[in-house]
Amino acid sequence: MQTLKVQEVYLAGYENFADVATWLPRFVEEVYNAKWPHSALGYRPLNEFEPQLAQQAT
Repeated sequence: MQTLKVQEVYLAGYENFADVATWLPRFVEEVYNAKWPHSALGYRPLNEFEPQLAQQAT
């Protein structure tokens, strides 16, 4: 989760827990899962991998 800390937590400057609860899920869904390649998924982002997995299951 170093990417999460470096790209969002350290740069965002959250002021309180409510800020974290609001903005951190957005970062995970819109940036981390959508754009960041994961080695365990063949260096594909999660949002690219999941539809392929679902299609294989059907």
